Amino acid sequence: MKAVVFGAGNIGRGFLGLQLYKSGCNTVFIDTDVEKIESINNRKEYPVIIVSSEKREEVTVKNVSGIMANDTEAVRGAIADAEIVLTAVGKRALPYVAVPLGDGLVERLNRRPKDEAHIIVVACENVSENTDYLKSELLKRIPVNYHEMVEDFISFPNCVVDRIVPNAKQNESKVDNLKVFVEEYFQFVLDQNKLKTQLPSIEGFATSDNLDACLEQKLLTLNMGHAVVGYYGWLCGYKFVHEAMQDKRIQSLLLGAFKEVNDLITLRHKSISHEQQLQYSTKITARFANPYLQDEITRVARDPKRKLSPEDRLVKPTLLLWKEEKIPAYLSTGIAAALQYNNAGDEQARELTDEVKTKGFETVLNDISGLKPGDDLSRLVTSKIAFREL
Repeated sequence: MKAVVFGAGNIGRGFLGLQLYKSGCNTVFIDTDVEKIESINNRKEYPVIIVSSEKREEVTVKNVSGIMANDTEAVRGAIADAEIVLTAVGKRALPYVAVPLGDGLVERLNRRPKDEAHIIVVACENVSENTDYLKSELLKRIPVNYHEMVEDFISFPNCVVDRIVPNAKQNESKVDNLKVFVEEYFQFVLDQNKLKTQLPSIEGFATSDNLDACLEQKLLTLNMGHAVVGYYGWLCGYKFVHEAMQDKRIQSLLLGAFKEVNDLITLRHKSISHEQQLQYSTKITARFANPYLQDEITRVARDPKRKLSPEDRLVKPTLLLWKEEKIPAYLSTGIAAALQYNNAGDEQARELTDEVKTKGFETVLNDISGLKPGDDLSRLVTSKIAFREL
């Protein structure tokens, strides 16, 4: 089986590439990084370090090759020959991926007979409706007369992806630009309702006919929890997530936020029991505390403006609880921490800090999160900032 992965970064290599290799795939990575692509082609393999709280395992991923993103002919050919195309580039890069992807899919549709034209395309990005967004961008960039064929022969399932892949530091004397560290636990679930053909047998890839529940559970539990630990970890001066998890104050804030979200998830999704949701959040707590991951606070806290948007990990559950007439006490504390993330090395954090200085917390909260100044929920957040500043 042949697979194409747009993005030879840590997620592409450490998550997607690893699982594809374990399933017997030949994988082609497409990227703009000359050094990475050259290394992949020269070595034909790379190491992945899988760590848990009990052990450390090294796997050598083989059967890989690379193509530069600007090599349009080679990219088209790779897509035309593949059975599945995955992306790991971040949402902002998907419109750029849509151009070569569209060219490759058109060539595939032209080259293959109808009974061999089916292919699965998945945007493995950490956002809602990830593949729907890629599909919408792709349809803007291919001739209209191909749109019907795209609908008939190409599957675009949304997905839920979950694996912590930290920016782990290496011994400077043994730097390897392809080595990647990942946690042992992972989750990859695709929307069964949007598959027009059978999913290839890829280890760890699953399907669900209720992806919305899986996605919301992950976004409002894992991603929310990461944000709470990340922003309070930064304010308390910690470098790594596992260090912040040893702080009883941060533990208390996290567990309080989990309690609020656990109640919300089981209220909104009858397919998830209280016991299942509690097990899920408890497992996440243990994952955050894993000292072997060396997961940096700045990685989980980056892009605070995006994470404070109304449909993201902190504000969305806060608004949903408020709508249910429940007090989001701990979640609002997480929002307050995010508003104070003043990391000079993070572009969005610099923007956020400057905006707060010129406009004030309430106006910025309204601009980014849609919480109107003077409303009870906005006052709940800003009162916690005021208390912390005493």
